[in-house]
Amino acid sequence: MKPKKQLIEAAIADGSMDRMNMLLSAAHLLNCEANNLIEEASEVMLKKGLLLGELKMKHNDFVRSADRYFKEFAMMVTTDKTKMNLFGDMEEFDNSFRKWAKVPADWKPKPKE
Repeated sequence: MKPKKQLIEAAIADGSMDRMNMLLSAAHLLNCEANNLIEEASEVMLKKGLLLGELKMKHNDFVRSADRYFKEFAMMVTTDKTKMNLFGDMEEFDNSFRKWAKVPADWKPKPKE
């Protein structure tokens, strides 16, 4: 078995490391977007008294799991420049995704008649 350093160097040399970073970065953006959409939906459900029973329990499980994931990922984002790049990418992706999915961020309930 090759030493870890050789494996890393080989992955860098053939572009596998760049590909892995691109895939993981894209997956992280998708996870962030999904988490934000789930939180927004849960706020709507909570305001209307619809976040109940099994759904509430599963939602709480999801939130705890997402919190652990994002806490772990945050340990890899160590510089202010990287953090700002990440937040910029997240905002740009959110805007594009919401436009594509037709779920504007500025939604409000219809007024009572």
